[in-house]
Amino acid sequence: MNQIKKTLHQQGCRFTFLIFFGTIFPQFEVLAQSVAPSNIETLVVSGSRFEENIDRIPANLQVISKEQIQQSSSTNLADVLQQLGNVPMGNQSGSLLGIGATPDLGGYGATATSNTLILLNGIRLNPIDSSSASLNSIPISSIERIEILNGGASVQFGNNATGGVINIITKEGGDQPSQVSLSYGSYGTLITDASIIKKEGDRSLVISANSSKTNGWRDNSDALSTSFNGRLTQGLGGTDKVFLEANAYHMQTNYPYFISGFEVGQGSPYMANPIKKGNGIVQDGSLARTGISKELGNNFLFEMEAAYGSSSALSNDNESFGLTIFQYEKSQLDLTPRIKANWGRWGSSILGFDRNISDGSRNIQSSTPSQNHVNLKNDSIYFMERLPINDQFEMMGGFRRQKQDISWTTANSYDSSYTPISNGNYLTSFFANAYDIGINYRYLPGQRLYTKYDQSYRFANTDEYFGYNPITGNNFTNGAILRPQINKTIEIGGDFTYEDTKVNASIFQTNSHDEIRLFNDPNTYSQTNINDDDIRRTGVNFNVISKISNRLRIGTGFRYQRAVYTSGANIGNLVSLVPQYLFNLNARYQATSQIALGGVLNYVSAQYYDGDLQNTYNQMPSYVFGDVYAEYRLKVWEARFTIKNVSNANYAVYGNNIAALGGNAYQYLPAPPRFFWATLKYNF
Repeated sequence: MNQIKKTLHQQGCRFTFLIFFGTIFPQFEVLAQSVAPSNIETLVVSGSRFEENIDRIPANLQVISKEQIQQSSSTNLADVLQQLGNVPMGNQSGSLLGIGATPDLGGYGATATSNTLILLNGIRLNPIDSSSASLNSIPISSIERIEILNGGASVQFGNNATGGVINIITKEGGDQPSQVSLSYGSYGTLITDASIIKKEGDRSLVISANSSKTNGWRDNSDALSTSFNGRLTQGLGGTDKVFLEANAYHMQTNYPYFISGFEVGQGSPYMANPIKKGNGIVQDGSLARTGISKELGNNFLFEMEAAYGSSSALSNDNESFGLTIFQYEKSQLDLTPRIKANWGRWGSSILGFDRNISDGSRNIQSSTPSQNHVNLKNDSIYFMERLPINDQFEMMGGFRRQKQDISWTTANSYDSSYTPISNGNYLTSFFANAYDIGINYRYLPGQRLYTKYDQSYRFANTDEYFGYNPITGNNFTNGAILRPQINKTIEIGGDFTYEDTKVNASIFQTNSHDEIRLFNDPNTYSQTNINDDDIRRTGVNFNVISKISNRLRIGTGFRYQRAVYTSGANIGNLVSLVPQYLFNLNARYQATSQIALGGVLNYVSAQYYDGDLQNTYNQMPSYVFGDVYAEYRLKVWEARFTIKNVSNANYAVYGNNIAALGGNAYQYLPAPPRFFWATLKYNF
């Protein structure tokens, strides 16, 4: 065995992820003793909602730093998640600015918006309906780091955290420079981004803003976006602090046309539909948040946030049968007190309470006007415990119980078969439980293995009680209340370091019961939301960041995910819009102290069109696309030239099949072709 260790060390073996199998083959632990890891502490908050070392979190947790973001070819948050986090992204807007982009952790396809929880400093950004979180509302210059927690996390965060959590942490000040940048690219695309950071004593102020616009590469694909984020933090001595934060945004995007009657890659991507000219949406939103962190003696830490956010949207959909105008109003109130107790050698405990009150309304102006309003009241209590067994082993577990009270008021509404629903107020309540138990084994500093079993859940969104599909023109109000979706996951994984290489890996299996999904009914040619048949998801997540030399840094990610029905009429069929394989490779080469070259390559395998439940039609083909850039730095100035989709790949991230509704079997939204960026940044 000593000879084996010596040989591996001489070969410079960096693939320490083999230690992962030490949970099955204990002899690999001996092999791991030869590894000399760097012991750099990484603090995260997504594991328990309190800041702690990532080594103590029994979960697959990736961290994207501000340095990685600054040194990438990304121009918006959606790009960052896909290119640096290897996160699958869907998008039905087709915008060059990434408006409407939806991350999909766990392989949920069309319902990714409801199964991936998006947080801004721990406060949920997911709308109370099924629309996408406004990722463009967060200037990337304001981001300190991004924490990507793969796997169920309902114990920590409650509703919607079935597939995983993406927590965007913004800057608080410190020794970071202020900066302003200007980018200009193809199709009249202009982006300005600014971040001003000031710190005096225990007080810090961060103000970030972004303004983006594009003429669009297709007819009716122009868009604009402006956003603002401000955070004031006041230290109270020691680690105690209070903060006040505000975020506001305005977005306007037109809907490009589907290429109908053609498979992906066929037909002209510049096809236009004059009837739909001018269709689009205007959105405005704001979020105010305040919080406190206070030590209570030597062993207790109290934290609390209160947040209020609201948004409004106005969209129009012009069809051959006439114009329909939609008006949406949404608001959310969050209160999240919690306390952490440290018991020394007996570990720690966390007790918390979350209250969320949400209101959503939709008014339709058309030949058949209707009004719907949903109020959701969510109260949940949770408890988490960490119990050290010895210096290497820790057991962790937690439990959450959530109650949702639902009040749905409707007027002039119709169900999926266009049968009138009686005007009135419909009341109901549901309960859901989440729990997890895990074992964390830190066999060396910076090296760990874990295993975890958890149950997570999600409740139905407001528009899953009432809704309208702009793709098909179908109302899908079902006139019924949907049961909470329940997911159960078993996961094994680990984090490993060797010199300047860090490896993050996990395998998982999730069994979903009562999953809430949209159903195309071929018998009635209508759509309705249902509690679907059982679905099993199996997957592998693997990520590596390696500093090959002082000049070259490489990152790579591999994701395997398979979502298949295990009961019902579709047993054995794959879930639509879930590619089984994703691969990502990014690199940066520092040629001189002033010049750097970089690039990113993404591969996405084939996937079924949305709505093809029987898997009877051709799949959307796999695709590869990549970006390259060159950067020049001179003191406080940075200049960068970027080519996006350098190979001019012809692909689509979204396709739809409505053959079951009597429509086209194939229609898709093409992704943007090759385009160029030039960026100038000033640091001060």
